[in-house]
Amino acid sequence: MQQGVLNAAAFLVLAPALWLPSGYSIGAILLVMLGLWRWPAVLRGRLAPHAPLRAWALVVLAMGLVWSMYLFEGGRLITNTLGLDRSSKYFLVLLALPAVWAQRPAAWALRWGCWVGAAGAGVLAGWQVLVQHLVRAEGYTNAIQFGNLSLLLALWSGIWAVQASCPYERLLGALAAVLGIAASVLSGSRGGWVVLPVLLVLFVWFARPQTQGSQGSHGRRGLLALGAALLTCLLLAALPPVQQRAHEAAQELLQQPEPEKSNTATGSRLAFWMHAWRLGLEHPWLGAGQLGYEQSQREAVARQEMPSMSVHFNHAHNEWLDMFAKRGLLGVIGLALFYAVPGLLCWRCLRRGGREPLENAAAAGNEDAARSECHAAALCGLVTVLGYLGFGMTQVMFAHNNGNLMYLLPMSLWLAVCWPGAGAPAAFRAPIPR
Repeated sequence: MQQGVLNAAAFLVLAPALWLPSGYSIGAILLVMLGLWRWPAVLRGRLAPHAPLRAWALVVLAMGLVWSMYLFEGGRLITNTLGLDRSSKYFLVLLALPAVWAQRPAAWALRWGCWVGAAGAGVLAGWQVLVQHLVRAEGYTNAIQFGNLSLLLALWSGIWAVQASCPYERLLGALAAVLGIAASVLSGSRGGWVVLPVLLVLFVWFARPQTQGSQGSHGRRGLLALGAALLTCLLLAALPPVQQRAHEAAQELLQQPEPEKSNTATGSRLAFWMHAWRLGLEHPWLGAGQLGYEQSQREAVARQEMPSMSVHFNHAHNEWLDMFAKRGLLGVIGLALFYAVPGLLCWRCLRRGGREPLENAAAAGNEDAARSECHAAALCGLVTVLGYLGFGMTQVMFAHNNGNLMYLLPMSLWLAVCWPGAGAPAAFRAPIPR
């Protein structure tokens, strides 16, 4: 029964993520419930994660503490999405993690979850732009978050499509990936388009597990990866929504004598970045906190150092500068670990793929299939980390509830497949389900 609940939770984290309001919350609730069911075994010492999953749990805890640094400001508890509401998500995910320490989600749940999620995002984006006549598709969040997360779902879908064994499944996965990219295009989110070529190079390079006999194909893979990235850039550049948004960015930068003081998307970002850097230098170790940041921003607007529209935003539109301004170098270190630890774990799994036997593969009865699933999950995880790094150059993904949970929950699932429960006693280990 627990395996069925875990599979349902994995599917529901991904499938309705963007085309239902807070759709990922359905799977999150199931994961927390299953994790709470496992916690008595954890407390009795009968269930414990091995090193990779323990490292992930520790960085989730560390990041939860980073978000908790300024829960009390000005004599009151900050309860909105930039305070208790955000940090509590991390501790809830910690409660859910034992669910994947004992068992791993089935590959079909992850595969179909990504495909339904990406296809749903594409259909919703088309409805909003073509039927509702919105200028930019925004789902049930905002256009930037919707576009970036749709792009991730598209890439995850493509990865699982390559690993699928049935031709019709590969076709469905490819179609879902196309719809996810269409959602990104219709959202007009330029930050995602900038990072897409890099992610495509990674995707093509690691599309298939490398075996001992494939060492000589590195040059061919490299050329194919660069060709795919170049072709994607040319195709994107030919699309009217992309051309329009690129033209707007160029105008905003070139036609303003001081773009950082103009009420434009590009100019305001320059102002946000410059202000966050200055504020971080004034408070280098622990930052100024959320309320301190907002107060400083209002004062800068009053001095006409920032455009007037700045007061409507509560973050710096850059993950690193926002963290530096609000939580100083301590927060920056926490953020670096939050990216580096899962990224390195996924990289290790990709590098070992095809050359080392997988644990529990014999129980699965199909070592090649197990290796393929492990490889796909690791590539999804690495794409997630690099995608968030790229998106974070022009947006604070973690300032939004969906940005936090769509990193925490899928990454927990990817790592559970990459590093199946070698740390759990035999009674808790589940065979790799098909």
